[in-house]
Amino acid sequence: MMQAIHVFWAYFRQSHPPLVRTVHSAVLVMVLMQMLSSNLIRFDAAGRVSASPLFFMGSWAHFGTGLVLALIGAFFVIIEIARRGLRYFFPYLWGDFSQLKADVKILLGRRLPEASPGSLAAVVQGLGLGALVLTLSSGLAWFFLWQTGTGAAETAKSIHEACTGLIQAYVVGHGGLGLIHIFLWNRNQRGSGQNGHQKEPAEKDDDSV
Repeated sequence: MMQAIHVFWAYFRQSHPPLVRTVHSAVLVMVLMQMLSSNLIRFDAAGRVSASPLFFMGSWAHFGTGLVLALIGAFFVIIEIARRGLRYFFPYLWGDFSQLKADVKILLGRRLPEASPGSLAAVVQGLGLGALVLTLSSGLAWFFLWQTGTGAAETAKSIHEACTGLIQAYVVGHGGLGLIHIFLWNRNQRGSGQNGHQKEPAEKDDDSV
């Protein structure tokens, strides 16, 4: 288990700048906390948080971490767009499908393509950033509408629940592909005679996970 964590962190260190690595990790942990605590949200007939200790704490834990995640998530999106640009994540908005086509050919050859501007990995990450923005925005709207007793709160809640499905699918898909990529990277490291106790490769600009 410790070896697996070491390999994961070694890859994370070489593929992400320190600031992005820290914020990315914080977003990941808080998204997972949100997914778990969402099962403990309960309201009574009057629309108030359930008085049951478990559901009361679970509901407010979800709301509290959600508010913090909204700030950290917004910061994460901003720094990713600022350092890469929109075209890195959304090349199709410019009618550019060249790298996507090349990556599909690589996949058909049973290989995992590397991340690069306009690549499949970059496009998937862009969709993840979009899903994060939608989920957090709808969650904030629901929370504040609920707090003010506005009738539109239920509509905002339904939209938020639909958006959470997108972020959950992204976490599973993105995480699964990331683990495969790390496994292949570690195998290549071993094949070239490197291991976790030797000097790691220089940090590169790679967001394939």
